[in-house]
Amino acid sequence: MHFISAVRAEDLIRQQAFEPRLQPWEKGCGHWLCLVIQQKASDVPIGLTGFIDRGDGIAEVGFMLAPAYQGRGVGRESLSDIVRYAFEEQGFRKLTATVTAGNHASRRILLNVGFEQEGTLRQNYFLHDRWHDDWIFGLLNRAFT
Repeated sequence: MHFISAVRAEDLIRQQAFEPRLQPWEKGCGHWLCLVIQQKASDVPIGLTGFIDRGDGIAEVGFMLAPAYQGRGVGRESLSDIVRYAFEEQGFRKLTATVTAGNHASRRILLNVGFEQEGTLRQNYFLHDRWHDDWIFGLLNRAFT
């Protein structure tokens, strides 16, 4: 969570970030399609992945993994699956991702799946009492298939 959010109380997380994502999802709705990443052998939840429809055929993807499962290829595998679903099943023409500058692990995963870094938004995200740059990534449907 170091690159995502400051520490918040569990009740605020549940109210602001968890419960809104439990609603049924369909293309065009205003909340994230949020899927749990599970360990194949045990069905233990180890992270989240998904996307949100930003309009005009564009969706923004995101993912988070528990620290114990980082660096094992799980992020790349789950992102590849969600990208395939977004393009092949939902018909998006482009996917984007925003990463707090310095999050080299997430950057590596995006590049490995085929995303290109399209730019940097300077001092775009306020986190841990200071402004951070955001890296912006994009992947076109025609470049993935």
